[in-house]
Amino acid sequence: MVLGESFVDERPDGKFARRLGLIGATNIGLGAMLGGGIYVISGTAAGMVGPAIIFAYLVTGILTVFTAINYAELAGSIPKQGGGYTFAADTFGGFPGFLTGWFLFIGNIVACGLYALAVAHTFLFFIPGGTASTAGLIAVIIILVTFVTNIVSIKGVTGVLGILNIAQSLVLFGFIFIGLFFIQPANLDPFVPDFVGIPQFMTAVSFIYISFVGFELITTASEEIKDPARNIPRAIVLTLGIATAVYMAAALILVGATSYTNIADSNTPIADVYGLMLGPAAVYIGLAGMAASNYAALNATFLATARVAYSMGRDRYFPGILDRVHPKLKTPIPALIAALVLVSVFALPGDVSLVASLADFGYLIGLAIVNASVIVLHRKGLSVPGTFKAPYFPLIPILGFITCLVLVPSLHPETLVLGAILTLIGFVVYGLYGGRRNRTHMEIANGE
Repeated sequence: MVLGESFVDERPDGKFARRLGLIGATNIGLGAMLGGGIYVISGTAAGMVGPAIIFAYLVTGILTVFTAINYAELAGSIPKQGGGYTFAADTFGGFPGFLTGWFLFIGNIVACGLYALAVAHTFLFFIPGGTASTAGLIAVIIILVTFVTNIVSIKGVTGVLGILNIAQSLVLFGFIFIGLFFIQPANLDPFVPDFVGIPQFMTAVSFIYISFVGFELITTASEEIKDPARNIPRAIVLTLGIATAVYMAAALILVGATSYTNIADSNTPIADVYGLMLGPAAVYIGLAGMAASNYAALNATFLATARVAYSMGRDRYFPGILDRVHPKLKTPIPALIAALVLVSVFALPGDVSLVASLADFGYLIGLAIVNASVIVLHRKGLSVPGTFKAPYFPLIPILGFITCLVLVPSLHPETLVLGAILTLIGFVVYGLYGGRRNRTHMEIANGE
């Protein structure tokens, strides 16, 4: 029997219900991937490497393939709520499992802050004299709305994601199609500016990495996806392939229709280029797509953040109260409240570039450990027959591990300092809960 066939859609134990098919799972991934990456931070990234940003998106997509393949295998053998954290916890266990969950939790929280700020900047366009602080306040209101949406139902969230994905896709694909008629070869020459070397290029790759993490969010809702061993790998492949192609095409228009220097300092690059191509009124089309895209990303990532908090609460690495699911709504309300508070803290200052880079820090380290967990999965005999398997074992897990860690030093120094502080906080949290959890497990094992 294929893993996943024994699961029913409605579970009588008061936990989650399997309501999502392939389309719903893919909507979660695309909802996160087609968000802040191209609508918000692509202008800043173009300022780092010029027209070579097109190639940077391709390289990032290729580097991400290894991690995506490993995730697909892990999801087939461990179709449980919590995504990368659960994979590491069920293979490594102990401190490595906690550390994975902690870094992915950080990445999700800060990414939510980025997406909320992106939506806030679309409103800020209509507020004369609006500042970063104003954007932060608007972002908190948007986060609160997202919190309420997530309480109601995951099916409702994915329904919203589906509608928003259609809306923003129309804007984004319209941008690409129209932009083909406005590309000026002079804007692409030189393709790699003189100031760009390997260090600068890798900095841009690490900066835009957050745009490619959406596939990870699919696995955080594994217990809510029908036939997970079949649908999760397919959704991951679809999400990564579609998003990489769209990113490259949109980046071509961004730096082909105007000089990259015109968007280097913009938080609304697609809206700005829309205006340059079709006139000032077209800016509103880009803003509408940006709002829809990033609100979809916020919903998907907020959903994932709560599921990681729930899973770590379930395993007693976080307070046990987070391991509660509403019996009727089937949503983890305490975990959603925790996500609401923490995401608001990171969004409030209103610094888009900083939150994007800090999210990259959390994701890269967390995903590196997840890649390594595939090796442990095989060595412990936990790989389930009949499910997806990464080819050329152990080459793919090793490449996934290396490609994540090699990007960390390229992040901004300020990000590395803040990341180190958050890492130390993680050690404190583990000291408070991890030691107690391990003692409890030892007592159970010894029959005490």
